[in-house]
Amino acid sequence: MGTRAEEGMQAGFSLQLVMTQGLVMPAGILHHIASMKERTVRDDDIFVCTYPKSGTHWVWEILNMVVAGKAEYAKHWQNSSFYESRTEEDLDTLPSPRIIFTHLTPDLLPQDIWNRKCRVVNVQRNPKDAVVSFFVQHTNQNWVDKSRDPAFVGSWDNYADAHIKGNVPFDSVMEHSLRWNRFPQEHPDVPFLQVQFEDLKKDAVREVRRLAEFINRPLSDDVYEQIAEACSFSKLKYASENIKDQTFHNRWREGSSGYFRKGESGDWKNWFTVAQSERFDEVYQKLYNHPFPY
Repeated sequence: MGTRAEEGMQAGFSLQLVMTQGLVMPAGILHHIASMKERTVRDDDIFVCTYPKSGTHWVWEILNMVVAGKAEYAKHWQNSSFYESRTEEDLDTLPSPRIIFTHLTPDLLPQDIWNRKCRVVNVQRNPKDAVVSFFVQHTNQNWVDKSRDPAFVGSWDNYADAHIKGNVPFDSVMEHSLRWNRFPQEHPDVPFLQVQFEDLKKDAVREVRRLAEFINRPLSDDVYEQIAEACSFSKLKYASENIKDQTFHNRWREGSSGYFRKGESGDWKNWFTVAQSERFDEVYQKLYNHPFPY
């Protein structure tokens, strides 16, 4: 039997996968992960830590606006500060306070983050919705370079099975979320805020306020409302595709959903079969010692 990374590629990933420290990762970032522990950070760095498709761009953009003090989009795409995809030299060019995002688990990140007590924001989402959104991105990445295949060329059934087993890039959403849930107990002195995608959907203004207060950048209620509106799904999607500098944006052909799909909650019910959902719930309960909450 091969590794979980090899099993993932057998399930349909054209993206090269590798194992590192017991987790499945894209091979393209392995060289960055290998030197990750030695990276230096700044005291005022803010880290947005998420599983893919869990509201990363949403929270990253909100924090950029809070730091700016106004509802103005960051010039560059969020990938300009993608920790495991940028070199340390790239990141050094970002002005302080840097808002850096990562899909890595705490154990893969530099100890310097915890030593300097950088602020850490963890964003989570109903994991079944994250799986569906990740599947659509992986299968609908119609690159401008037509010689490249989508990241995943298998079926939904194969993808759901691979994800339940954790044989996917950045490993299982369940394992990823569990490691971040343990973070406050393992690093009690590090400022930590957990944000839920579904809470942002229900009351974006309240969550913008929480984020601003967490990084000690309180603003007026009017500005909170303006930021929440500017970061609504449709407006952020438009800005990202039409206003922002596209240097760090993966360019996809017309018709691809790209990074932005629906931005909704509960779509997993249109994808998961009863059997798949039950299998997912069983794995979740074994990991978390309580029933699946959604």
